[in-house]
Amino acid sequence: MTLFYVVALLALFYLLIVAEFFLPTGGFLGVTSVAVLAAAVGVAFSHSVVLGTAVIFFVALTTPLVLFGMLKVWPHTPIGRRMLNRRPGEVAADPIPRTTRRGTPLAELVGRIGKATTDLLPSGQVELDGEKMDAISIGTPIDRGSHVIVVSVETGRVRVRTAVEKELSCKPFEAIPQSPQSLEESLESFDIE
Repeated sequence: MTLFYVVALLALFYLLIVAEFFLPTGGFLGVTSVAVLAAAVGVAFSHSVVLGTAVIFFVALTTPLVLFGMLKVWPHTPIGRRMLNRRPGEVAADPIPRTTRRGTPLAELVGRIGKATTDLLPSGQVELDGEKMDAISIGTPIDRGSHVIVVSVETGRVRVRTAVEKELSCKPFEAIPQSPQSLEESLESFDIE
């Protein structure tokens, strides 16, 4: 008779775990399933140490499999689709823009000169090649109307700084001299022997 109770409690344990995935109970069924599992292990050990140990090993082996199976099935259920707000097989869109609205890759904007259309404190809007886009100032705040130069593009965000006179005199797509990337390059520029 004790074996019947152990099997019934284990069946209830797995039923509660599965129900937790399908019903929005805020974890109540999960906590209840742990209490039912404790009762099943207690009843098994009250019968014999061998049965108690066997139940613990059985649960340790099968529970991860059940949870893995439920994670595979859950997105296809009505509640899973509602919570994920997408259909099964639908892939989330890339949240980081890789190009401008006109299709210019953001990486090609580095070194281009534009104009701040709003104050950048540190973020705001700039106009590059006739196209307005959001940007972030990498240094001090930049006033509206100031000329800016794109320093980098990180995680889809254009980073700018105030352009200096030397940069403004460059032709629009001419490469702007970059600062050395390493200490060796900067020392080589001094021609020290």
